[in-house]
Amino acid sequence: MKKIKINLDKCLGCKACEIACAREHASSENLADAAKENPKPKSRIKIQRGIRIRNEEERRAPFGESKKKLPKKAVYALRCRHCSSPRCVDACITGALRKDKEGVVIHEADKCVGCWMCIMACPYGAIKRDPASKIILKCDFCLGRYTPACVEACKTDAIVVVEVDDSSGILVEEVVEEIG
Repeated sequence: MKKIKINLDKCLGCKACEIACAREHASSENLADAAKENPKPKSRIKIQRGIRIRNEEERRAPFGESKKKLPKKAVYALRCRHCSSPRCVDACITGALRKDKEGVVIHEADKCVGCWMCIMACPYGAIKRDPASKIILKCDFCLGRYTPACVEACKTDAIVVVEVDDSSGILVEEVVEEIG
């Protein structure tokens, strides 16, 4: 089973993955034409900035402490993790979300009614609303491609595809969490 791993220490926040994802989901063949599309193609991955907390001591910065002692801001790529037991699939009232035999959580747009139950159920905040189409946007692992566009676009190898054993769903989640 393939999984995308993200190494936070290597991510520069350059957003090349966002651009590659939007370009992959555009109707145009090249980036210049994709940028002119209306509505604009949307990325299924998002670079976020936040405080990276490595341990409990960092989480509880004493009141009044200098900002220099607080954890450094980090960048991270927010995207669907294609969980072993996806809560979004369980929450979907129309069956628009399903897990395929490869372990990818698939969104069938024609079945989606835009109820946002999957957005509320996702523990990672990885599913987005698309106000234009009034349905969700989520990573589809670039169906039809051997390597997802975000992985190909990442020049620091912060985003990589790995093969993991699916004999235990818990193990798969632990492997992905370890780096991401």
